[in-house]
Amino acid sequence: MAPITCPSCGAELTFRTSFSVYAVCPYCGCTVVRRDRDVESIGTMADLPDEMTPLQVGTELTWGGERYTLAGRVRMAWSDGAWNEWFMVAGGEVAWLAEAQGFLTIATPVPITEARGYGPAALPGLDATISIQGKTYTVTDIKDATCVGSEGELPFAAPRGRKATYYDMLAADGGFASVEAGSEGRDLYIGSYVAFDDLGFVNLRSIERWTPPASAVEARDPVRPAAT
Repeated sequence: MAPITCPSCGAELTFRTSFSVYAVCPYCGCTVVRRDRDVESIGTMADLPDEMTPLQVGTELTWGGERYTLAGRVRMAWSDGAWNEWFMVAGGEVAWLAEAQGFLTIATPVPITEARGYGPAALPGLDATISIQGKTYTVTDIKDATCVGSEGELPFAAPRGRKATYYDMLAADGGFASVEAGSEGRDLYIGSYVAFDDLGFVNLRSIERWTPPASAVEARDPVRPAAT
């Protein structure tokens, strides 16, 4: 895509995909929102704290027969910890890689109307069953979380302080689904737990004494683990 100019420092920025509407300038930390052909600065993003993850913007992986690139990250925190949500793109395909304490899930967005089992004015409670695309999921975890930082490119604005409630669900066959409910509305994602070694990562960040986790597919917990 055509490059744009950071309205704060003048650096050249190039959005990787047409799905991206929000970016954090890697040079000055300015948060940029793209509207049609114009860009607007909406503040400066504070540095994200260093953490034990080898993933970074620009890391590549293979999933579902496609080669994806991690384009951006949202760091979410809740009362018992935090986790990363990585926005990944492959041409016209997008998905999200959630990373929490060595556990990984990959999910793709689907229309919220695909989730059946609760009314439009109410969200499901713990242990509720939801039918999504003909498969039954059970709500295993509900948590309120707050964005503590973001980087790279994202399909929505993710400033510090953005709040959302997550309704995580599992199916009997291990399928994963989640509803994110925030002030902008509700978004539904479905996918599965994945093993680190099955994704063929390249361009990982070097971390001393870090080793890949054991298969999170076999050891998955029905509750989204908290990452430190």
